[in-house]
Amino acid sequence: MSMISPLATPYEFERFVKTGEERWNSREGAEITTVVVHHMAKTDFDEVPEVWREREASAHYGIGPNGEIRAYVGEEKRVWHARAANSYSIGIECCNVTEGPEWEVSEATIDSLVLLIQDINTRYGRKMRIVGHQCAEGNSAETTECPGPSLIPRLAEIVGRVNN
Repeated sequence: MSMISPLATPYEFERFVKTGEERWNSREGAEITTVVVHHMAKTDFDEVPEVWREREASAHYGIGPNGEIRAYVGEEKRVWHARAANSYSIGIECCNVTEGPEWEVSEATIDSLVLLIQDINTRYGRKMRIVGHQCAEGNSAETTECPGPSLIPRLAEIVGRVNN
């Protein structure tokens, strides 16, 4: 049985690629300890699963500009979003409201991100470590700009809001 937040609506849930070409696999018993925040580098929330049809990547959740939370892959699975951190993390993509170089996200997206991480913490009974993609194990500012110049300076605020 797939595990997803009750705040999320399944959206093309685990059906955005052909069978045998999944962009996820087993966590192999790894404990979930971390949430990795991403930006979609897209302003069309509906396009996200389509990108994964062509790219070997995926995420557990996406949050739209109006705050809507969509589940793409069950949390019990290891998605391909953050290199070495994949096995022990949950990946959340935040839709942008502007294109680059700013890649801004809406306040509604930030508010839903906080609520989703609070829900994850509650369901797992602990506070998750919250990092931006470039700070996840195996990544750096040299390998990715994600979660983008709009979200990076807000990560401390997001962590504070989640934990209060």
